[in-house]
Amino acid sequence: MSSVTSGLFWLITLSLACLILFFTVPNDLISFNRVLIDQGEGWRIITGNLAHTNLWHLLLNLSGLLVLYALFCDYLQDWGFPLLLALLAIAVGLGIWLYYPHTQWYMGLSGVLHGLFVWGAMADIRHRRHSGWLMLLGIAIKLWLDHYTGGDSPAAMLIGARVHTGSHLIGAGAGLVLGLLTVVISGWRVRR
Repeated sequence: MSSVTSGLFWLITLSLACLILFFTVPNDLISFNRVLIDQGEGWRIITGNLAHTNLWHLLLNLSGLLVLYALFCDYLQDWGFPLLLALLAIAVGLGIWLYYPHTQWYMGLSGVLHGLFVWGAMADIRHRRHSGWLMLLGIAIKLWLDHYTGGDSPAAMLIGARVHTGSHLIGAGAGLVLGLLTVVISGWRVRR
């Protein structure tokens, strides 16, 4: 299976999983819920990223995932794509858990998408594509605007919930760390 075919397989698999979960599993069973996580339902740290408030929320997130995959598919080979998404989901869930103690519930892929964007920008920079620097500047401005508006945006009205700007910051930070790790690992492989 070629890397593009493999990436498309994972993109379609994740999209179908989100759609199936949305239409068959109540959000109460999979959303990030601090009280229930305290009671031992730790899977919610990851599955909260797969829950969505409404169909618009799900469609916005899946379209973002599709656009990011199209931008960075050259770098998302074989098992790298699902591994990256899993690491970002864990980072976002744990980050909310540790650094946003007032957050009682969370749903959506937006934190993971911010991480994927930053990771892709770092991959562009690693491959000497100057657009990566512009992407990093753009995401920094967006994160600042997120913080400034406090989660009130047209998207908040569409998804029927306040945007969790902290998840965007955590996702972007995790994407930066994973992007830097990729640079270090690829540099190590070249030296060997």
